[in-house]
Parts: sequence; C-alpha cells; structure tokens
Amino acid sequence: MAIDPSNDYFVILKWQLRGGITLWSYEISRRSKPLGVKIQEGEFSTPQAAKLAGEEALRKLLRELTQSNGAK
Repeated sequence: MAIDPSNDYFVILKWQLRGGITLWSYEISRRSKPLGVKIQEGEFSTPQAAKLAGEEALRKLLRELTQSNGAK
C-alpha cells in the first residue's frame, strides 16, 4: 500500500534563544523514513510566522512531489 504524502510529511517548530531574543524556525520531516536532507528555515520572530512559512513550504514540497510522480 502506498503512503499518502500529505500524511507522511509534517512541520516541526523549534526555538532558540539568541542574545536574549527568542527566534523560531521550522523543519519539514517525514514519518515513514528520514528525508536525507534538512528542509528548514529560521529566525522568525513568532511561532505563528514560523508555522505559516513551514506550512507553505510543505504545500510547495507536496505539489512538487505530486508533479514529479505524475510525470513518470
């Protein structure tokens, strides 16, 4: 049975304290097996901004995966 990519990939939020300021980042990960590369972006001032950016990046990744699988 094939794995549904929309349920296999997800966004993780992370934070770090730098110079007394909390900075947020996102990372896209996969449940079924490691991606082999890190897909991440950081230095957002709020968790909401990091979440929105991560969700948009995930939608883009899933679109690209769908298009590349459909082109075969």
